[in-house]
Amino acid sequence: MNRNRMAIVMGSLALILLFCAAALAAEAEPQVGQTVGSVKFSKPLSDEDAKYLGLGKPAEFTLQDIKAPYALVEQMNTA
Repeated sequence: MNRNRMAIVMGSLALILLFCAAALAAEAEPQVGQTVGSVKFSKPLSDEDAKYLGLGKPAEFTLQDIKAPYALVEQMNTA
């Protein structure tokens, strides 16, 4: 009986620790007017992609070069 109680306590502590760590790791929501800095993206794969983004030519570009009111950037960690 004592072993079961200890397992329940340890499991509960592990869950609490997991939830606290997740809350601390969460990033804040982006704010209106927040900048991401001067990030350069590689050139689009095709002339059609450059045209879709509103770029004059398929070359390296920044978010400021995109002719749109909003831009959705998806970042994936491949490391």
